[in-house]
Amino acid sequence: MSINLNLPAKYYFGVTIVKGNAELIVSQVIANNRTINIPVYQRRYSWRREQLERFVADLKTAYANQREQYFFGSLILNATGDTSTVDVIDGQQRLTTVSLFLIAIRDFLGSSDVDYQRVNEMFLIDRFDRDSVAKNRLHSVPGDEEQYVDVLVNGMSAADTIFKSTYAYFGNILQQGDLTVREWLSLLEQRLQVMNIVVDQYDDAQLIFESLNSTGMNLTESDKIRNFLLMGLKGDQQAAAFQLWQQNERLVGSEELSRFYRQYLTSLARSSKPVKENEIYSDYRRYVGLTKDFDQIAQLKKEQAAAKLFAEITAPVTVAIKDQRVKSLLIRLGHLNNDILVPYLLQVFAKTRDGVLSADQLVEVLRVLLAYLARRLFIGVPTTGLNLLFAALDRQVEHYVDQAKVDYVEGLKLVLTQIVKENKRFPTDQSLKDALVEKDYYHMSSMSLWFILDELNNASGEEQDLFDAAQSGKYSIEHIMPRVVNSSWQKALGTDWRLVHNVWLNRLANLTLTGFNGQMSNRPYIEKRDMADGYRKSGIKLNQWVAQFDKWDEATLQERQADLLTRALTVWPRPNVSTQLATDDPNSWDTLDMILEANPTGTKPVAFSFVDDQVVQIKSWTDLYNQLIDLLWDADPSNFFAMANSDESLVKHVNEVEADQRYRQLGDSDVAVYAGGDSAWSRVQHIKRLLAGSDHDLSEVNVKTRKVNHS
Repeated sequence: MSINLNLPAKYYFGVTIVKGNAELIVSQVIANNRTINIPVYQRRYSWRREQLERFVADLKTAYANQREQYFFGSLILNATGDTSTVDVIDGQQRLTTVSLFLIAIRDFLGSSDVDYQRVNEMFLIDRFDRDSVAKNRLHSVPGDEEQYVDVLVNGMSAADTIFKSTYAYFGNILQQGDLTVREWLSLLEQRLQVMNIVVDQYDDAQLIFESLNSTGMNLTESDKIRNFLLMGLKGDQQAAAFQLWQQNERLVGSEELSRFYRQYLTSLARSSKPVKENEIYSDYRRYVGLTKDFDQIAQLKKEQAAAKLFAEITAPVTVAIKDQRVKSLLIRLGHLNNDILVPYLLQVFAKTRDGVLSADQLVEVLRVLLAYLARRLFIGVPTTGLNLLFAALDRQVEHYVDQAKVDYVEGLKLVLTQIVKENKRFPTDQSLKDALVEKDYYHMSSMSLWFILDELNNASGEEQDLFDAAQSGKYSIEHIMPRVVNSSWQKALGTDWRLVHNVWLNRLANLTLTGFNGQMSNRPYIEKRDMADGYRKSGIKLNQWVAQFDKWDEATLQERQADLLTRALTVWPRPNVSTQLATDDPNSWDTLDMILEANPTGTKPVAFSFVDDQVVQIKSWTDLYNQLIDLLWDADPSNFFAMANSDESLVKHVNEVEADQRYRQLGDSDVAVYAGGDSAWSRVQHIKRLLAGSDHDLSEVNVKTRKVNHS
């Protein structure tokens, strides 16, 4: 790979590029600059175990596939006027990581090895430096500088810091012996390549960073996945993989590929959290690409099976679906525009494809979901948190299928009516009745109101597609009793016309769909009913029901309100769940996310398991909190160092909280973790944050609890 940005100096993206070449980060960039400064405005070093593992895995792949170079991203360096000194504008995390790997290699070689002095003097120190005792080439930001030098000088005898953690990780890699130490050194020296961009010393550093990062088209998350899948293959294998990729792309549409991968990864249920839009590729590598025995062709075939289901779920109008019941329900669910539902539907459709669920069970699942979401929309409950609910719903249903000994559909009904938090429970019939009395339906989103009226119109079994007609502009929302009442309407409404108008104007009972809103305006009800395009001659069933009356007043509005309630209860029935969970067992096992969902207050943990399934006995939520901290710290201290360098208030550097008794120091390190808080709920919330900072989540912690009797 050879790229040159028209040397000598060129004005590019608003800054002067002195040099821009693909260079080897060790043999050229580090070796040719005696001093590499990381300016004080840069963030502190924060690479975690996941990033280190990815780096090492990529280097191993480059070695196994005999690639001449492994591209490691870009560096932006600022010339300082001194030909042997540069400031790092972008890429300081990569430079620091490579330097720590070189220190580990140097120390593994030992001082008697012929390469020890070469690595040390060419890449790690500047023996002509008279300003620093350690003579280190790489100079980090205050706070990091001392910790880096400690590792450079003392190796494993250094204090516990993120730098030592990274150094120790590389030391373990060298000890494992997958490659010899000289093979690792050769990889770093001869194959690890970056785009090295050096800019003029007189340009403003912040302008440089902003300019070089704000121009051009970024790769999409699916682009990155495609490259990851294809770049490691050659010849016929690459051609076969690319053909599968193109087939998948046609199934879901090129513009929908990143969305597909987000929903697909969430459906794999490796975590109880939905995959974030900006983490699709990194999660793909973590959960799919870096797994044991990963095979690109086999994986693409799995994704093709999922892509077919995704196409059915998200485009039921255009995709051939044999079961018309399923097709109709998917179209209706699509009107709700609930993307959050897709990962769960992928799981349920896969169960049906594999024969775990019958076609009738799939239909019943879709009916339950439609009624659940439609009722929530009808009463105006926000969708906040539903993405988390649906990401973990299949696992939760399976848990209660096993516990209550019921089938899958009954388990789904049980979870949505009894198990989930109160604010996510299946809305009751009374809540629908209350909404008709209290809610302003006119000012909800047009699409939501179109959906509600379409569903209620079809309550008797007819399938008039009012939603699509309204979306195309054929129909619009009409106030039967108009917003401005003239003398004719005042007379029809009676002496309390002002009160009736204020109370009923925007209730659902006074709203309908019509294609002749402008012509109807504020005409008297009888004229609206009997005009050429009035309610009586309307093809809409809801309007034909309205047309049976000879007047439109409060009594008529009450009748329509009752009719709409009957329709809503008919079209969106609430499940009648006969199963009751056993309550005689005082002890039960649940994952922490389920416990948090149900509220841990009033319970006491007595045992837990995490990652390796080893059961650990505990006495309290505080005990669980502290035991998990110790396990996470032992597994990977770098996560705690990274949290201390971030805005996470639960983990701080020791010198920041020396006088605060609520923090406890972790080992002999320079970080401390918050130990305050005494309620069960706050403890679990703190656990949730620390798990997230360590790339875990609550669903991975199983806890046995018992009810606490306070009487």
